Amino acid sequence: MDNVGILEQRVSGLRVQLDTLRADERLFQRAAGLETQREKDHATKLDLEAELEAAKKALNDLRDKKSAAMQGTATAIAEKMGRVLPYGEARFSVDDDGTVFLGWDIPQHGVVSYGGLSGGQRVLFESALAYALTQQDRQNAVILIEGAELGPEIGLLLESVARANVDTQIIACTCHEVAAVSDGWTAVHVLEVAQ
Repeated sequence: MDNVGILEQRVSGLRVQLDTLRADERLFQRAAGLETQREKDHATKLDLEAELEAAKKALNDLRDKKSAAMQGTATAIAEKMGRVLPYGEARFSVDDDGTVFLGWDIPQHGVVSYGGLSGGQRVLFESALAYALTQQDRQNAVILIEGAELGPEIGLLLESVARANVDTQIIACTCHEVAAVSDGWTAVHVLEVAQ
């Protein structure tokens, strides 16, 4: 092989090496661009995580404020109910997660949730709740109580309402005879007429 052939082979080999090096250079440039993009993406991810944590904190703060506002209302309702309940205290609470509890702290029984109250206890409790939810400055407000479940305990309701001196007209209907009518109440008897 002559010198020209050897030189051509060397030039050809150098071209292959040069093409390989250029391909490697493009890969390195692409890798450097990918690394730069990865760093940008990582910085964006950190920013988004910080924003997410700030949003979570703001949401928790709003939940706490909502819970505090709801609890303030629940406490006011429970206090108003307590004015009319013949004994014990109303319990009304709202947890941080929004769970609501409504019940009655009955002496010698403890706290009973609304769902666990007997029929007569529900009449007493619902009467107090109706009173607490009635707009007090409203003219001619009326609460109607169906007290057949109460039996003789209707007197307890009448006494507690009279004691509270509520400025609301309350009509309590029962099929039971009331032993005594508290001040502020008028008893009306409806007689069944035989045909």
